[in-house]
Amino acid sequence: MLHWRLHVVLQSDLRGMALVGSLLSGDRLLVSVLFLALILAVADLLIVTGSIALLVFAGLLFGVLLHGVSNWLAERTAFSRTVAYFFVVATLLALIAVGFFHLGSQIVMRWEKLWTEMIAAVENGQKWLKDQGWSASVMPTQDEVESMIKDANGQFLPQMLGGLAWLGWGLTGAFVILFVGLYGAYDPGLYKTGVVKLFPLPRRPRIAEVTSTLGAAMRRWILGRMMSMAFVGVLTAIGMWFLEVPMYGTLGVLAALFTFIPNIGPLLALVPQVLLAINLGGNTVLYVILFNLVLEGVESFLVTPMIQQHEVSLPPIVTIATQLLCGALLGVIGLMMAAPLVVVLTVLIQMLYIEDQLGDPNPGELTSDQPRS
Repeated sequence: MLHWRLHVVLQSDLRGMALVGSLLSGDRLLVSVLFLALILAVADLLIVTGSIALLVFAGLLFGVLLHGVSNWLAERTAFSRTVAYFFVVATLLALIAVGFFHLGSQIVMRWEKLWTEMIAAVENGQKWLKDQGWSASVMPTQDEVESMIKDANGQFLPQMLGGLAWLGWGLTGAFVILFVGLYGAYDPGLYKTGVVKLFPLPRRPRIAEVTSTLGAAMRRWILGRMMSMAFVGVLTAIGMWFLEVPMYGTLGVLAALFTFIPNIGPLLALVPQVLLAINLGGNTVLYVILFNLVLEGVESFLVTPMIQQHEVSLPPIVTIATQLLCGALLGVIGLMMAAPLVVVLTVLIQMLYIEDQLGDPNPGELTSDQPRS
């Protein structure tokens, strides 16, 4: 009898422990799911925060540009620093307004013609592929294009709302960049002093030196990019005009803007050129591609090295890797800001880690006219 009671008690204890274990395992699963959800929420928050931080960073770049141009104008004219600043801002805003008005009016005036040219380009591209012996199914026919448009009519409202959301985000980002740049360029010393005061007294002279070096490096990088942008934009407009590609002026402006993105920008600039050249025949498309290859070669191996003699030279592999990473995580703004971000990180690593922490007196420089390690 005693043995039977002991057996019953042991079985009850075992069942209780099994029940507790199942509850604990369930709690562990719940805690794991909640922890994973927390990680995903924090990651999403970090991505949004990173996008906002890059917008502010883009505004600071714009402010560095305005500050540099204002100082250059004040040093070479009778203008004071404040007068030069307002003159540069007014001129820049006027140029932006004229550019948007011209581009918008050109698009409105040519919209119907562009639509007709796009339909004709599809047909010509289909015919050219067939003449070359390639599969004609590579490009859609006119009927397929019209069918896709009709099928998309049911999704018009969601697509329009999505487009308006992206437009709103773009306009918000543009205003953030504009006003951060304007405030930053008007009184950069205020923000520099604020950053320096965040550090202990013994470190403040070194931090002030680092911030000054960062500003100089960013000015050199922006100047180098603007030179490359002007070179590519002017030659692209001339080349498209010579090849009789429509909207050659707009294509030149787009090529100049895309050149701001190193390595990847020329590929993006080639797309609208090819789309507009398809309507002119396969030979024109080949000439456009060949022209871009030659232009990219001249810009990469002749113009850019000459600019980098006095401006900023970035390691290509690090730049491309950063562009891919920032583009995948943060989208378009990450892709655009990857190269200047590499400049900032390079200066910080060279000065604060290699020189200060490792004690190397020659940490390397971003410009080739200064000694490198």
